[in-house]
Amino acid sequence: MKKSVIVVILLIIVVAVGVVIYFNVNKEAEPTSGENAVNQESSVQETQYKLEVEGKDMTPSTVFTQETFGEPNQLSEIPSCAFEGTDKVYTYTSYEITTYQDGDQERIYSVYFIDDQITTNEGVKIADNISAMTNAYGENYEQVGNQYTYVSGNVELAFIVENDVITSITYTLVTE
Repeated sequence: MKKSVIVVILLIIVVAVGVVIYFNVNKEAEPTSGENAVNQESSVQETQYKLEVEGKDMTPSTVFTQETFGEPNQLSEIPSCAFEGTDKVYTYTSYEITTYQDGDQERIYSVYFIDDQITTNEGVKIADNISAMTNAYGENYEQVGNQYTYVSGNVELAFIVENDVITSITYTLVTE
């Protein structure tokens, strides 16, 4: 009888530990959509590559609304490569914003500079010399061909340089 009481107690302990482990693992592995949105927002806060143009936060993962950005010159929809469903591409005079659907919110996936009328928060723009890029962001980039990429948090900042002149600037959400 003594052995069976010990076995029952050990069995209860093993089951209790298993239940605690199960709920802790599932709680971390499956955040609710609200928790997911909070986590995305906090990782945006951790990046050093924020983008604000005309008082509008355009940092990837930020919530996008047409009320904030105004009527685009052009709107198109494309099948999403990084997310499920369809992405929207809003084209404005000097930039293009690609968004993705995150639950009931539309979020910024990428911002592409169209011309030299806007700058990064650090003052770099299309048509600047490559030295403007390295002076603002340093030498800690990854270079593939003529693309120079900086990554901080969940934001990738990429410059295409031709003949030492910046010809393209893009901010993109890292989705790994």
